[in-house]
Amino acid sequence: MAPGEPIEIDLFAHLKYEWSHLTGVTDIVLAALVFAHVLAAMGWLGGGLLTTFAVGPNLRKLTQTASLEFNARILPNMIRFTRTAAVLTVLFGLSLLGYVYSQDNTYFSSTAGTVVSVGIVFAVITVGIAFSMILPSFMKISKLAASALDGGQVPPQEMMALAKRARMGSMIALVLLLGTLAAMVTASVS
Repeated sequence: MAPGEPIEIDLFAHLKYEWSHLTGVTDIVLAALVFAHVLAAMGWLGGGLLTTFAVGPNLRKLTQTASLEFNARILPNMIRFTRTAAVLTVLFGLSLLGYVYSQDNTYFSSTAGTVVSVGIVFAVITVGIAFSMILPSFMKISKLAASALDGGQVPPQEMMALAKRARMGSMIALVLLLGTLAAMVTASVS
């Protein structure tokens, strides 16, 4: 390769190499599953990044009423989006996993298969954190904010503790999701 020559990267090179015998409908199914899985994962990771690094820090700059309005009215939509993206990522990932295994049951004994397995472990841990810690904390914050807007008293300590719990969980989940992404990209180019 000469200096200045463009570098071509084919993210699906290992799929073509290892499954070069696949053609037609099989290739279309594989491509559709990969596309759907990656699209859902982008939504999940993107939603997490947006919430953790843009929305969360800027909520503290709003007035208390504006912050309560956001948490009561907009946060539930963000929760639904993130939950849906996470579930779709897992569903398409499991479908892709099953499909790959049905076509080549030796894939997971390869280097790429081992790296994908590490990514799967990270993803499973992330799902556990998201559904046991992050999403319940955000849902409780949303309910408390709605109650406060309706004239109820919300203990500030409870709201702050929930926000801290959600923030910590989100940071851990983002690190794990980035680890998952790194594993999946590494597997696709190895």
